[in-house]
Amino acid sequence: MTRAIVVLACTLAGCSEDPVAAGKRFAGERGCAQCHAGPDGALSGQAAPQAGTTAYPTNLTPDRATGLGGWADVAIVRAIRFGVDDEERVLCAPMPRYDGSDAARPYLGDGEAGALVAYLRSLRPVARPDIPASRCAERGTAP
Repeated sequence: MTRAIVVLACTLAGCSEDPVAAGKRFAGERGCAQCHAGPDGALSGQAAPQAGTTAYPTNLTPDRATGLGGWADVAIVRAIRFGVDDEERVLCAPMPRYDGSDAARPYLGDGEAGALVAYLRSLRPVARPDIPASRCAERGTAP
């Protein structure tokens, strides 16, 4: 998604603020940092698994080697909405889905999704080769 498309999506959804600022606010409201905040405070992931799991919160910065830098914007949105990564693998259960199927996690609309992508793309890339791959029993191929 180019910046123009992000701005358009945010405008159509009624965002009155800059998409990056709106995305930062949305990331705060959705609690992204609760799992994905790294030791530097950036959304650079965790080298320790989520409690009681072998799920490691991934690096959400635009680092191409260890983060979302190589992902298409639509793949980022799909991961947040439906819990499927850029290689069609289902994300571990600790990752919430924002597809509207759970009232506690409202649907991620297009404007919010575009703003979140704009925010994640604006972050300073952080290399995190120390984060292990998650191992989840329920992992498989998306439908």
